Amino acid sequence: MVRTRFAPSPTGQLHLGNLRIAVFNHLFARHHGGAFVIRVEDTDRDRNVPGSLEAILEDLAWAGLHWDEGPDREGPFGPYRQSERADRHRAVAMGLLAGGRAYRCFCSDERLATLREEGEGGAPGVGCPGGCQVGDAAEAERRVLAGEAAAIRFPVPDARIEFHDAVRGSVSFHGGDVGDFVILRADGRPTYNFAVVVDDIDMEITHVIRGAGHLSNTPKQVLLFDALAAPRPVFAHLPMVLGADRKKLSKREGASGIGELRAEGYPPDAVVNYLSLLGWSPGDDREVLTREELESELTLDRVGASDAVFDPEKLRWMSAQHLALLSLQELVQALEPFLDRARFPMEGEELLRSVEAIRTRLHTLGEVNDTLAILHPGPAVLESGVREVREEGAEARRIVGGVRAALAALSSWEADVLGQAVRDAGKEVGARGPSLFHPVRLALCGTRSGPDLGLVLAALGRETTLERLQAAE
Repeated sequence: MVRTRFAPSPTGQLHLGNLRIAVFNHLFARHHGGAFVIRVEDTDRDRNVPGSLEAILEDLAWAGLHWDEGPDREGPFGPYRQSERADRHRAVAMGLLAGGRAYRCFCSDERLATLREEGEGGAPGVGCPGGCQVGDAAEAERRVLAGEAAAIRFPVPDARIEFHDAVRGSVSFHGGDVGDFVILRADGRPTYNFAVVVDDIDMEITHVIRGAGHLSNTPKQVLLFDALAAPRPVFAHLPMVLGADRKKLSKREGASGIGELRAEGYPPDAVVNYLSLLGWSPGDDREVLTREELESELTLDRVGASDAVFDPEKLRWMSAQHLALLSLQELVQALEPFLDRARFPMEGEELLRSVEAIRTRLHTLGEVNDTLAILHPGPAVLESGVREVREEGAEARRIVGGVRAALAALSSWEADVLGQAVRDAGKEVGARGPSLFHPVRLALCGTRSGPDLGLVLAALGRETTLERLQAAE
């Protein structure tokens, strides 16, 4: 069974780059009918932010990335917080030590810093910088029993470390460039590379899908998998996401917090769709894919190694495409939390017709109030439109009057009928194109352009339409 994991640290907001990793892990697990696990990497107590985990889980749930196991959904491989797995990490480290696969290191941070400054023991491949790896094991135990602090360090062979990456193919590092590394700090806390391997083994994670920035961690991790006689998972390092300046994506370059996207009204399916295309392709020219299509089609063989560029305008475009996929009723329901009821106290059919008129102009749900203002711009804007019509002279007023008379005679007030009635009235008064539509739109909405005129008229209703047109005659 395929099992993937997303392992956030509760140190702040969930950003687009983090969410992208969760998206790939979730979609890949769903594609294979597997399990998606949330594991919290919270062992760095000094950096943990109260409330961060709750906010991260809320954002993941908003994005529709529902997990099968996690800190709030216990499964057979818990606990799912690293801070609650400390005894397990220590036990595994002590097992490696007892089996001669690790050694005690008595070098303090100060001593290591001094050695680096003096240029001694700085080459990673020579073992412990302070020479602890060549000490007597029995003597090391006596020092520990006497109360001396010691970390546990893992020895790295002076040879090539090779592994297969599902995105990049065969990858290798030389052990001399990796160096012996600490797996358990002197205070008993595990290091990142050690804890994730122990947890991945215990949780039976089959695929480790993460960003390219973790590639340099992988040689340490594959050595630990091998030392613990556990099968290596499939590693897949997704390409880096760059900002428009071709530098690593930053908040300034668009790495918005997910909370900001939610507040602006980006539909979650659009965000997930867009993030899935940062490194992956369905194999054809499709860009707009539903959640079901993504779950059905996302596989690692179509993930490329080239860096992807985040384009906020493309995300806005994607958002508009997904809003267009919604039925009118679904769109109105999605817009409800964003609607300013004080400005637009519309209900029922009036609200449906208004949303139908402006929906093609929406890029995000949060734009609904500014977009509805096209239909209901306020007295000042309407008065300005009337002045423009009158300044254009008698011909413009005659056109507005002819359109008003044609609309007043209608028995049906439906968008297609209304649009045709305006065009027919234009023929009667000898106007078409901008000469017809500009004065009518100015009278109705105070602007020369806008949504489909038939839809605008249907949204405004008979009474409001005729009143506004009459005011400009």
